[in-house]
Amino acid sequence: MKKGIILIALLCLSGCSTAAGIQQDFRDFNASLNKKVQNLKDNETPPTPLTTDAPRAALNNTCPPIIIDPQLNSLTEFYDESNPIAANKVSSVHLARASSECTPDGDYVSILIELAFDSKLGPKARRKPNDQPFFAYPYFITVTDNTGAEVVKELFAASMTYDGTATQQSLIETIRQRLPYNPDGTLPPYQIHVGFQLTESQLFYNASL
Repeated sequence: MKKGIILIALLCLSGCSTAAGIQQDFRDFNASLNKKVQNLKDNETPPTPLTTDAPRAALNNTCPPIIIDPQLNSLTEFYDESNPIAANKVSSVHLARASSECTPDGDYVSILIELAFDSKLGPKARRKPNDQPFFAYPYFITVTDNTGAEVVKELFAASMTYDGTATQQSLIETIRQRLPYNPDGTLPPYQIHVGFQLTESQLFYNASL
């Protein structure tokens, strides 16, 4: 979830962020989500009665588009970020696919977002042959309105553990989002932006590919 995404480059999490730090970010952004959605509800005018008995989803029969900036669809970590060569690679992850499904939920549309990730270890991922590397790859989901203004942003982490001699992993995550309808029951022109939270050096590396 084309228009360009506003890069959230310097507010990044490391791919090996601690679980406590990620959980605190989740709490902060979930609090922001609840506040913004409540503000939308508080400021909206009373809904105009619908002139049809059709379900709300049938009024425009679509989900908000998911937009993925090509420079934000992958994250690569290096043992030495100043020397981003293959021999220094720790791991990499790629957002392989994104899809959504919408259903009406009262005054809201419930959006089920499915994201597929593929990751791979580099030669610097293990210090010892029996190590089981764990990574929490940070990514964001941002919803914007028709002006490009941010409605809400949330941070998540695609967590992967590499057991034994495994060097590749695939993961599917499902995220549910609820957004308000217009007063007349139509869906506002939301856009859903998805990408990895990158450091400045990771952004520079992606731009060089």
